[in-house]
Parts: sequence; structure tokens; C-alpha cells
Amino acid sequence: MLYSLRKSAWRKGALLIMAVVLVMTMAACGAKETEVATYKGGNVTDKEFNKYLDVFTVMQPTYAQVIEIPQFKEQLLQQYISYKILGSQASEESIKKAKADVKEQMTQYKDALTKNAELKASVDAKKLKDKDMENYLLLTSKVVAHMNSQVTEEEMKTEYETNKVNYAMVTVRHILVSTKTTDPATQEEKELRTDKEALARAKEVKEKLAAGGDWAALAKEYSDDPGSKETGGLYADKMNGDWVEQFKQAAYKQEIGIIGDPVQTEYGYHVILVEKRDSPTFDKLSETVKDAVKSTVSYTHMNKFMTDELPKQEIEIKLPKTEEETPASDAPADEKTPATEAPAAK
Repeated sequence: MLYSLRKSAWRKGALLIMAVVLVMTMAACGAKETEVATYKGGNVTDKEFNKYLDVFTVMQPTYAQVIEIPQFKEQLLQQYISYKILGSQASEESIKKAKADVKEQMTQYKDALTKNAELKASVDAKKLKDKDMENYLLLTSKVVAHMNSQVTEEEMKTEYETNKVNYAMVTVRHILVSTKTTDPATQEEKELRTDKEALARAKEVKEKLAAGGDWAALAKEYSDDPGSKETGGLYADKMNGDWVEQFKQAAYKQEIGIIGDPVQTEYGYHVILVEKRDSPTFDKLSETVKDAVKSTVSYTHMNKFMTDELPKQEIEIKLPKTEEETPASDAPADEKTPATEAPAAK
């Protein structure tokens, strides 16, 4: 979809603003456990890491097919360690805030379980308990609260002034003419129109709008954006940074009240009308926008920790070798190790 709608609070917490998905802590008891990693001041056992992987695949089902690829699994373990470390650094105030957030998140999570059959089936298949999710959410929330506590007002002002394009609140109407479509059953992408055909159709609808055509009627007829075609193409009071790059730039620079030329993005061509745009001074920002600014700066602190501090933690990975980990000298010459990338901590 063009606009990335905010996830529910419990899922946002689980994803750490779409980025910190790689932490949890579980009590170790029962069967004998094996150490799969050590770091300065701590260790990770196979039992807790396997429990983490169970939750991870429930929260990130698209990764279920690659979770056992050695390189990917090791990255998950390294990031898991980094967030255990950060969570342990949280102040009492940050922990208190985290616990309050988790209480709300768990309420929404339990509500989601009653309404989302697919989620419920995944949770049941992994035999996850509410306490497992609560532990996961508490540590992720502790990391969020801790990293946010490192952010200064001056850093926020600098970020806002440097990247105002991301924080403007805009109201736009648009009609999307797509070049491709996705099969809802197989998720396979197929060509809907050629680039030339999509551009011609976008120009056609722009001419009709410029001639006084009705946005509601034309959006229903022409738009391929399911999120707005039934509402006259309207997205009201959205943070500009949530749009894809080309759309974001157009929404920030296009003259208000004038229908612009078609704008191309990865989704196709957009005919855009900016109805309203607001970029207040920092002291006039809403709490929603301030939170977004803080999150961006927090990601910067996170990256600095990952780059500068994590290498000092003397991490030793002890994951068992698998059959896939064939020595390079023994591997067939035409085969390559699958390229994987863990979700980045922004």
C-alpha cells in the first residue's frame, strides 16, 4: 500500500517501531540447556534462544522459511544479545514506562488473538503462552524507553530542522495508476499495465480532474490504491515521512490546490492534489510529531551502539554447525551461500 498505516500498539512494541524485533528473555528451567553464545557479563542458552525464534517467526512469518539459514540465524542471535544488553541498562524510570506500555500492548495482543485466526493458529502451533509474549514485549519496550531516554531536546531540534520534509503534516488526494498487481492468494506479482499505458491513463485522469471531474467518481474508476479509492483518493493529516520517497517530495513541494503532473513511484503513477500542508516551528509540534522526531534520533543512538559498543562485548557464538555449513573448499563451485539480512535496527 502507498501509505504505511501505523500498527496496533502491541505489534509496534513487538517490532520496536518497525525495527527492534530481535529481543526477548525467558526463564531457563527443566531440561539441561546448552550455551549458544556468551558475551561480557552474560550468556544465551539454546532454550531461551529457541523460544525467541518461536516468537520471532510468529511476529515475522515471512522469515519462517529462512530462519534456519546459518548466517541469518547468527545475525538474529547477535542482535538478540545486543538488546539484552541495552535492556539491562534501562533506568528505573524507563522500566516503569516500559511496564505501563506493555500492559496496554498485552490488552491489544489478547484482543488480536480473538479476532485474528491466523495469528491465533501460529501462537498455538508454537505453544506460546501470554507470559512469553509479555516477556518479549517488556524487553523490547525497555529498549525503546532506554534509547529514547538518551535523546536530547537539542538533538531533536536539529533533526527536525534538517529533515522538515519528513515531519510536515499533509492532506492530499491522489489517484494511483499501477503497473503491477499482486495475486492475493499466491502473493505473486504480475504486470497490470506497461509503463507507457500507466502513464497515458494517469494523464487521462489528470485532464478529467483539471476539467472539473469529480474526485470521488474518478478515484473509484481509475485508482488502484485500495486504501483511498473509495474515499475520493483522500489521505488527511498524514505525516509526510510515511510516504514513499517520490510521493513524499511531491507532497512537500507541489503547489497547494494545483493538480500536479503524474508522479512515478514503485507502485506506478500518481496524480496528486495537495490540499493542505503544515510545517510548524519546533515548539508548536504535536506530541505525535515530536515522538516521530525522537524515534529517528533514537535510531541514530541505536546504530551508534551497534557500531561502536557491541564489538566491545566479547561476543562468542556457539551455535551448532548444520549440514548447510559446508566448508567453502568442499562446496560445488557454482553454488553460493544464500544472501540474508536480518531486519536492521534503524
